[in-house]
Amino acid sequence: MAIWQRNDAVRERAREIAGVFIKSGFGFLVKDLGLRRFMAFGVLSGAGDLEKTLKSEEFRCLVQRLPGMLEELGPTFIKLGQFLSSRPDLVPDFVTDALKSLQEQVTPVAFERIEQLVAENLPEYKNIFTYIDPQPLGVASIAQTHAATLADRRKVVLKVRKPEVINKIELDLRVMQKIVTFLAKQPEVNNLMDIENSFAIFAHSLKKEFDLSVEAGNIQLFRNLLADAGLARAPRVEWELSNENLLTMEYIEGISIEQAAETQNPAVRKELSRKFLDSFLRQVILCGVFHGDPHSGNIRLTKAGEIVYLDFGIVGRIDSRMTERLIENFTAIQNSDVDKLMNVALEMGHSTGETNWQNYYEDMAELMFVSQNMSQGNVEIGKMIFGMMHISQKHGIRMPERLLLLGKAFALAEGNARKIDPDVNFLEIARPIIATFLQSNVLPQVSEAAMLGNILDVKKKLRILFSELPTFISGMTRGEKKIPLSISGMEFLGDKLDKSINRIAYSLIISSMLLTSAIMMHSGTGPLQAKIHYTGYYLLVVSLIGTVYMFFKIFRQVKH
Repeated sequence: MAIWQRNDAVRERAREIAGVFIKSGFGFLVKDLGLRRFMAFGVLSGAGDLEKTLKSEEFRCLVQRLPGMLEELGPTFIKLGQFLSSRPDLVPDFVTDALKSLQEQVTPVAFERIEQLVAENLPEYKNIFTYIDPQPLGVASIAQTHAATLADRRKVVLKVRKPEVINKIELDLRVMQKIVTFLAKQPEVNNLMDIENSFAIFAHSLKKEFDLSVEAGNIQLFRNLLADAGLARAPRVEWELSNENLLTMEYIEGISIEQAAETQNPAVRKELSRKFLDSFLRQVILCGVFHGDPHSGNIRLTKAGEIVYLDFGIVGRIDSRMTERLIENFTAIQNSDVDKLMNVALEMGHSTGETNWQNYYEDMAELMFVSQNMSQGNVEIGKMIFGMMHISQKHGIRMPERLLLLGKAFALAEGNARKIDPDVNFLEIARPIIATFLQSNVLPQVSEAAMLGNILDVKKKLRILFSELPTFISGMTRGEKKIPLSISGMEFLGDKLDKSINRIAYSLIISSMLLTSAIMMHSGTGPLQAKIHYTGYYLLVVSLIGTVYMFFKIFRQVKH
């Protein structure tokens, strides 16, 4: 019975969503999103043609209604709109521009209900808090915050999850899943994007915001990371007063980014802007973990000049390989190196079809030219990342989803820094941080176990190489493996080709032995490494003898 009730709820909500689409002028989308089956017969008569409408000027005007429609549909669709506004690889530029005006129009939950929710999670709350401010500090779709005072007079912030809203979001996600399943079966959609994966990322990130204990863990992580850098801080979590439904944390006094921008002293503004951008870049480059939503509402500046990060519901992560690609991206931008920018994009992504490389290069060159000229050399990295992703997607190269959150975070962080000091130079601040990363990562200290593992890996690859080469060469000589080439009157080349193949085989073997000996000779100190060290010298001698022998053979053949 419960299953049927859930299905009925999904059907009713889908019908409600379709009705709002039609009322807002987007009735033509109801059929194309697979919502028609939820509507009464005949309701969609006169619905437009999607492909024709998307190409028309009328649709560009109609898109201006999109934010209002999503706001009417509620928090899940507002979150979806905000997600799409940072996805130029999924929707056209004029759609992302329209969605940037999207705002969360959230009605505060009555204070009586907030008190009830606090009591459900902290039965003794009246002995814990001497005061809870009835007026909310902030209201969002999933949670609501209130200032409070503990019995020991410390000021804290209470963040309370709204269970009724979460139930509605989960229902909306079930409707969206049906839409995504329908769209994934359409070839034209599949060729454009991996819609199922994109929706999975959106749903996963949204569901993570449901559990406030996850945010508490993120706060603690950043509190430790930022304290080490000494440039910024995060609130202290009151763990005994927090769980998945309730988060209690330190209240920190401070001013907003906008207020900091009004400071009269240019030197103070310059220093604040530099410190903020420095703290963000250290998160990305040195820690591999970064605040995923550093908009101005989530940043505070204290009287002591500290940068304070708030709201850790969205956190991004990148590994050292992605960091290296990012640094190469910075270098390419700084040197106006279009080839390098293309290569970095190709290393990050993967091709999904035929690519016209000349057109790809020209689009990348135009992106570089426009970005550097519009910003007078002070390039906005966030916009460059989005531009690179958009061009790559256009030419059939799919970029990793995690790069989207990084691009969005860069754009927000740069925007905040430039509000305080319009002349702040991103790459100049990044340079010493990049140097620190390279010093600690390019030539890392290798442990004995890691060195032994590398040697065993090389040994395994050499064994495969030695076992496969004779078979390959034998197959070539027997004619089982052929290169289809036929030039009359040049049969004498056969013997020379055989000799060349043998030389290539010998060269590969000797090169492999030289590489192995080099690794072994740099194995460090210790009893085990000493044995490996001397074995490396032995291999080197054998390799050199083989090299001399091969050159002697070549010299004799040339002489004759």
